[in-house]
Amino acid sequence: MGGAEAEAVAIHPVEEVLGRAAEKMEADISKKQTGPTVTTIMGGAEAEAVAIQVEEELKRAAENMEADISEKETKIHRFPVSMRSFGNDGGYVVPNVVAIGPYHRHRLHLRQAEEKKRAAAHYFCRDSGHPAKAVYERIFSIAGEARSCYDDDATDGISEAEFAAMMFHDGCFLVQFMLFWTSGEQQVAPPLESWFSITSNICRDIFLLENQIPWLVLQALMEFRPVLVDKFIANMASTFYMDLNLQDGSSITKWAHLLDLLRCCVSGIMSDGKSPMLLAPTSSAIELGQIGIKLTVSRTAELKNMGIKRGPLFGKLFLTPFMMGNTGTCWLVNMLALERCIAVTWDVNCTVIGSYIAVMAMLMNREEDVHELRAKGLVKGRFSDQETLQLLKTLVKHIHIGPRYFDILVEIEAYKRDRWLWIALHKFIYNNIKTIVTVFTVVGVLVGIFKTLLNIRQNQK
Repeated sequence: MGGAEAEAVAIHPVEEVLGRAAEKMEADISKKQTGPTVTTIMGGAEAEAVAIQVEEELKRAAENMEADISEKETKIHRFPVSMRSFGNDGGYVVPNVVAIGPYHRHRLHLRQAEEKKRAAAHYFCRDSGHPAKAVYERIFSIAGEARSCYDDDATDGISEAEFAAMMFHDGCFLVQFMLFWTSGEQQVAPPLESWFSITSNICRDIFLLENQIPWLVLQALMEFRPVLVDKFIANMASTFYMDLNLQDGSSITKWAHLLDLLRCCVSGIMSDGKSPMLLAPTSSAIELGQIGIKLTVSRTAELKNMGIKRGPLFGKLFLTPFMMGNTGTCWLVNMLALERCIAVTWDVNCTVIGSYIAVMAMLMNREEDVHELRAKGLVKGRFSDQETLQLLKTLVKHIHIGPRYFDILVEIEAYKRDRWLWIALHKFIYNNIKTIVTVFTVVGVLVGIFKTLLNIRQNQK
């Protein structure tokens, strides 16, 4: 073929191929943007069936979410992932001696306690005067409700009978331990007493967030053998140097588990909710002293009782002392984790401890602030000023802060606004007190010298 013909054969097929490729790419892009309709890939009846199925799945997802929210207060929560950095690789999460419930019972170092729990169940039934069969059947009757309080992945593969047996053994162990602390004339079996003597570890373990059983299990067991729960919790709360008691023993049905009960007692929970007000924390312990607000120990032991009280010249910020110790701090972290799990609304009942920690963290900007709080009796315990400051500043990043904290900020800002002139004078005196004392001392000396010279001159005359 000639040169022109060869060129036509060489070019036109290539142009056609490239053109077809471009058209295909444009078609693909168009399809991605619009997508095929249901009716193009399936018949009308089939499309309607798929639509119904999608609608049902969406409805189920919404119902599951609503159920999760409604069950937050009774659920045995997992420790929040964002807080697991506390305590050197799970020091506030994993039990040391005994596993309660399904979350940690697989751990090898806790296996030894399983036989102890079975022995505790034997002594519980023997001393209650009821056969083990009757007690187990009572627990079996509520095991389904108790099981719903745990994450499904923790109970998968556990039969109903096995789960009921777990609740039976763990519940009897806890009731026996509470009796050990509150027994009086009711004594637990001697073999249990010797094992319960390691109470610091057991006490720590039974108040871990992931180491709980539903309160309804304990309540069912206490039908066979009553326990002075208010006395037990008061004994446990003495870790915080507090004297706390339940006001009405009949109201204990509202607690989700033992940790929740301890949290409510330590908090002194109120029922009046308030709306949030966003304010920035501005006043450390030393700064409050500069404006005439003195730090004072609250007259009550409940964490909810904090606030500003105005006097003729000065103000007072009253708070419950913050107790720093290994067990108490561990419990505190777990109570904060529980609040974070259950605080789904702006509810003061669910945020008392978080608000208290937020106020304490606000007061501590430097080690000097911690020293000031310690001097006022508001920080106690074995932790150093640096350790206390570091813990508070770490905790406050993860807690759920409630309205009580913002109430305190509002009261401080109102005090600053209403007494600005007096604050300016007080701040000058507060910051220059040494200079002022020195000046007055010098003036006093000069006056004394002047009087002496005057007396000498008068005597010479």
